[in-house]
Amino acid sequence: MKNIITLARTALLAAFALIAQVVSAQSPQQIAAMRQQEWAQYQQELAVYQQQMAVYQQQLAAYNAQRAMAAQAPAAHPSAQAGSLIRLQGNIAACSASLPVQVQYVINAANHLQESPYVRGRGHGRVEDNAYDCSSSTSYTLIKAGLLKSTLTSVGFASYGQPGEGRFITIWVKPGEHVFMTICGLRLDTSGGKVGEGPRWRTKGRSYAGFFPRHPFGL
Repeated sequence: MKNIITLARTALLAAFALIAQVVSAQSPQQIAAMRQQEWAQYQQELAVYQQQMAVYQQQLAAYNAQRAMAAQAPAAHPSAQAGSLIRLQGNIAACSASLPVQVQYVINAANHLQESPYVRGRGHGRVEDNAYDCSSSTSYTLIKAGLLKSTLTSVGFASYGQPGEGRFITIWVKPGEHVFMTICGLRLDTSGGKVGEGPRWRTKGRSYAGFFPRHPFGL
C-alpha cells in the first residue's frame, strides 16, 4: 500500500512537472503573440493620429493664410452711411429701438452736444459744461450711458475698454492728439467742421491714419 502511494505521488509530481514544462514552453509564445497584437493595434492608432494631424496642419495653414491676407488688406472704417440702425434727421440722430439701451443713451447724449462750441480743456472739470473738446465730448456720451465714471483725455482713452472696433461703438484714439467716436457707423467728432465748432455728427469722410480703435466692453 505504501509503495502504491509512493508511486502515485511520484506520478503526480511528474505530471505537475510536465504541465509546468508545457506552460513554461507556451507562455513566451503567448506573450510574444500578445505583444505583436498590441504593437499592431498601436501602429493602427498611430496611423489614425498622423492622419488627424495632417488634417489639422492643413486647417492651421489655411487659417494662418487667411489671417495674413486680412492683415495685408486695407483697414475697413465705419461708413458714414449708418443704415437702418441710426440716421440723421437734420443735426439730430434717430436710432432703432432694437439697439442696446446703453447705445441709445450714447446717441441721445451725443444729440445733446450738437450746439456746443469747442474750447480746449472744457468739459473736463465738470461733466455738464457749456463747451467741450474732443476727449470731454467723447467722455460725456459714455458717462451719460453709464459706460465711464469720469472724463478721460485722449491718452486715457488709449487704455479704455477693449482693443479693436466694437459692434456698435468705437472710440478712435491718437494719444495726446485727438479722439473721436463712431456709433453704428455715424461719426461724432469735433474736427471736420468750422473753427470753434464743437462735437457734431459728421457725414464727411476723414483720415483714420495714426488712430487705433477701442470699444466699451461688450458693445
